[in-house]
Amino acid sequence: MAQTSHSTTAVKVTPPLGQTSPPISSILPLVTSTFSVGLSALSHVVWLLNLLFLSLFSPLLAILSICIYILSPFIISSKILLDLLVVFPYRAVSYVSQALYPIYAFLGVACLSGAIIGFGARQLVSLVGWGILGETHGTGQSRSPSHARAQKRPSASARGKRKVTVRMED
Repeated sequence: MAQTSHSTTAVKVTPPLGQTSPPISSILPLVTSTFSVGLSALSHVVWLLNLLFLSLFSPLLAILSICIYILSPFIISSKILLDLLVVFPYRAVSYVSQALYPIYAFLGVACLSGAIIGFGARQLVSLVGWGILGETHGTGQSRSPSHARAQKRPSASARGKRKVTVRMED
């Protein structure tokens, strides 16, 4: 058997002596000058668009103010009608519904609880009745109104009416 010896060598990496500043410092002046030129160009474009907008639309703005002045009675009337017919009723209904919500929730919970307790009590009574009496067959009473039970004797109209005479003695 041959023995092998493992030798380890350490490698040291040393940075070059000439470069001590990070590379971003050489790019930073280029980025700032590009940003300032772009901002200057953008401000000139906005100034030009503002000048163009004001020169083209200033007559329309004068006409628009005249139209608004002429239509102001209709605008104010429609605002008053909108307030009276939509906004105030909405606020009133909203206020009342917020005020009555606790009562609504209480009554809803009471009705649901009553229905659940009533159904449970009905089931409990039928279970106790089944336990005491055993399985029973129907008593002949139908639960649906379409299957009416036959009458034991015919009605007065079917038997015929009896004549009743009253005699008066003088």
